[in-house]
Amino acid sequence: MKNENTENLENQPNLKNSDASGKSKKKPVKPKKDKQKVNGVQLPVLVEFTYTISILLLMVLALTIIVISILNGASLLTLVVRASVTIFVMGGLLTLISSQVSSGLLFSSQVELEEHEKTQSEEINNSADSADIEDPNKAEAS
Repeated sequence: MKNENTENLENQPNLKNSDASGKSKKKPVKPKKDKQKVNGVQLPVLVEFTYTISILLLMVLALTIIVISILNGASLLTLVVRASVTIFVMGGLLTLISSQVSSGLLFSSQVELEEHEKTQSEEINNSADSADIEDPNKAEAS
């Protein structure tokens, strides 16, 4: 024997998926997007090299401090403080060096781009001037 409440619930349309007329709503099917492989930005070799060497140097230095502290019998607190200070100070210096290399590289490419645009504008002006010089001669000849 079924409960009357459950029978009433079964006979009612699903309010979440139906509208006022009782018809069920179907969500529009979204077209599948082709996943394109997005290539990340490639950093110049000098920047990548500086960054990689900085990280490796920082890791090796921190591990060296930890190993030497353990071999000398330092307490755990001393070990953590030494390693933290080393990572903080050397990490800051290496970050500063990497940022200087990156900004120098950016500045040099900006200067190179400006020089290239300047030479292109000079070539365009020269070709326009030479076209103007040739046209008056042709006009006088005719």
